[in-house]
Amino acid sequence: MMECIESQTFQDFELLIVDDGSTDGTYDYLRAYQPKGAFQLRVFRQPENLGMPTGFSVAFEHASRLLFLAIDSDDTMPENALERFWYWWHYAQENYPEVSIVGVEALCGDAGTGEVLGQSFPQSPMISDRVEIHFVHRCHGAKVRAVRTDIIKQYRFPQVPGEKFIEPAYVWNQLGYDRYKILYVNEVLCYKEYLKDGLSKNLFRVYSRNPRSLAMYYGLLVDCSLKDGRVPKYEIQTYFADWVRFSLYTDSLASVVRDSKQFGLPRELWLRGILVGIRRRIKDLVKLRLKRG
Repeated sequence: MMECIESQTFQDFELLIVDDGSTDGTYDYLRAYQPKGAFQLRVFRQPENLGMPTGFSVAFEHASRLLFLAIDSDDTMPENALERFWYWWHYAQENYPEVSIVGVEALCGDAGTGEVLGQSFPQSPMISDRVEIHFVHRCHGAKVRAVRTDIIKQYRFPQVPGEKFIEPAYVWNQLGYDRYKILYVNEVLCYKEYLKDGLSKNLFRVYSRNPRSLAMYYGLLVDCSLKDGRVPKYEIQTYFADWVRFSLYTDSLASVVRDSKQFGLPRELWLRGILVGIRRRIKDLVKLRLKRG
């Protein structure tokens, strides 16, 4: 990652790295590292391995530039990626002064093949928000975005003791539910390498170790989707089923059924979601036993 950062044609930025409690000398190496570029490098250390949510919170707290962009340690960017984000940001401000646009979102590509991951946007450039892009235009798959730092700082990932992961969309989705406008462009400005031991290859293991966080993620989706009014009912039912699924990792069926009433779902949708969630939890149990056996 550092090589692609140092080669950026746009250098007026700061790079924040949060060391997540490493014990192999990574922190000392980063502190002594001299960047080959004009950008500023700032390194922060968590005293122990606390996971992605805490790391993001540290980055949010210390970020000081106009726009905030996050990439994973195994991601790369083309040399002009930051320059293009900066270009499109000014394009949005100059061409749509009547719209409060808070960020720019672009496509991701496969690091091996260069192919676009997921669906491209129906137009480029276009103004929309995350909920409309996801549920109306059905543009799914990996994306990369630069968002106004003062806006993204309004949100935080929940930090659950003993758990280290929650879907990053927990924060990005809220931008859409709060109707913040983004400029969407069909340019590949980030490449992702799906490593054998990476997150995308081991989602079930990661999910099964972070059930409370995942229950919070799906619970937020259900609650916000119901209030938003643009999300199809079958999507809400799917989110609710996964809320049930992950809640059953730690709570009894009786308490999950009781707590599910908080969402105020229509009875038919609620009942289907309960049944699907129970079935998914049973499948998880079978998977876990097979892996241990």
